[in-house]
Amino acid sequence: MNPQEFRDLSSGHALRALSPEEEQAFKAALAAHPEWQQIVDEDLAVAAELGRSMPEVPPRPELREQILGAIDAAPQLPAQSTAEQTAGAADPEPAAPAKDDGTRSRRTWRIGAFALAASVVLFTLVLFGPSMLESFAPKAPAVAALQEIEAAPDAGSETAKVGDATATLHWSDSQGRAVLVAKDMAPAEKGEDYELWIVRGEQAISLGLMRPTDGEDAMFVTDSFTPGDVVAVTVEPAGGSPTGKPTSQPILAITTA
Repeated sequence: MNPQEFRDLSSGHALRALSPEEEQAFKAALAAHPEWQQIVDEDLAVAAELGRSMPEVPPRPELREQILGAIDAAPQLPAQSTAEQTAGAADPEPAAPAKDDGTRSRRTWRIGAFALAASVVLFTLVLFGPSMLESFAPKAPAVAALQEIEAAPDAGSETAKVGDATATLHWSDSQGRAVLVAKDMAPAEKGEDYELWIVRGEQAISLGLMRPTDGEDAMFVTDSFTPGDVVAVTVEPAGGSPTGKPTSQPILAITTA
């Protein structure tokens, strides 16, 4: 996942507009790139300021994907990069006050971008209805990652059974990413969650929770994949393992070596 893709997810996370699969991809990417935490902090601050400046209006559930689509179309990264390059050329070693001003400027711009994205969604809905926005909806991160993996010359895949369900892991060593596609996987029992792990030697690294929906394929992506990793799924207490390590034997384990 590149920084621009992460910014799209971070914006959706700040707006609480990500699907479970997108939230899982967001957490996995942040775990793999802790230096991107600054992006998350800025987006959360922007979302908070935007929330204080907007009147409270009950949102329509179907606007989630449409708002994400509008945010995805906003030119966030180029605008920020240009501002940073200009500031760097004018003052290679800015004093603390100048840095604060730059942060406020970026934050103000992103508030405008968030508000503009929401305005575009509402305006389009009024003129054309939801069907128009659906045709411009962006690909989910897992779908885009799966397409890139399948196009890679070193693409690999392995399928395993989980009861009546099947789970197929797609991966590419050169891309350093993997996508798990679960078909017909029943939701976890009440008070429990599925948790996805990468097992690397003796170390188990959590990739977040899996919350499949009845009748729908579930896709989960990781950008912290390395050759030879084992991708496993365990059943954990609701909310995930309290210890940060698997508390039960895997119900699924796929080796990529």
